[in-house]
Amino acid sequence: MLTNTRAQTEAQDTTPANDLTPECLTLQALRHEIDRIDDEMLELLNRRLQIARRVGKAKDAPHGPFLNLRPDREAAVLNRLLDKATDLTRPAVEPIWREVIAAGLAQQGTISVALWRGHEDGRTWDRARQRFGSQVTYMGAGNPKAALDAAQIGDTVAVLNLSADQPWWIDLARDYPDLWVFESLDDARGTPVALCVGRMDAKSLATGRVFSAVPGGDAGEGEGRRRTLASHHGWTLSVTEGGPQAMDRTRGVIGRCG
Repeated sequence: MLTNTRAQTEAQDTTPANDLTPECLTLQALRHEIDRIDDEMLELLNRRLQIARRVGKAKDAPHGPFLNLRPDREAAVLNRLLDKATDLTRPAVEPIWREVIAAGLAQQGTISVALWRGHEDGRTWDRARQRFGSQVTYMGAGNPKAALDAAQIGDTVAVLNLSADQPWWIDLARDYPDLWVFESLDDARGTPVALCVGRMDAKSLATGRVFSAVPGGDAGEGEGRRRTLASHHGWTLSVTEGGPQAMDRTRGVIGRCG
């Protein structure tokens, strides 16, 4: 004669394994649907990377002594997706697609990042990784000149922190005519704290903010919304929004980004 407790226990032990509660069935169905979507996403990523590999070999693809980057195209892709995104997906769009874009660029060649952060506490490393993804090689630069020289001679992006005691942007304006600022790494308030510099085709730069480095304190022609980012011995580094977009080194323009 079994006690009530033992009877209930044995009854539970003999319940078929596939006799699940509605809650478990719902959870299994949801997990199955997530797995199915993951498989589709993986297949789409594979197709995208295969096409990206073909882009670099296309007859009408840009060629020349420039970095294998198209900031204007990247900005167009991200802006289009952000416009279509919902409140649910928008926060994830840029970090995910930065990685996807980086993976596509890796199919077309290697890119390195030489980072000089000065006395900064390490957040520039994090911002650079968020911008360029995990597919590139990161290396520290001992000083701003080392970072700019690396960008000048190879497939390397120089990421340089804006530091009051190292006005490297003056050297960029005077001594590196083939290098352009093509991206800004901003703090939470939208203020540039580091700039990305590379051997770029000026026509490939995204439109938006224009960076200038000029002597005499007159950074620009007064058009647009201008902010001073740094100054040193009569030189001024500024960023202008809504002004002329021409990449004119004779007027002190050193780059442009979205």
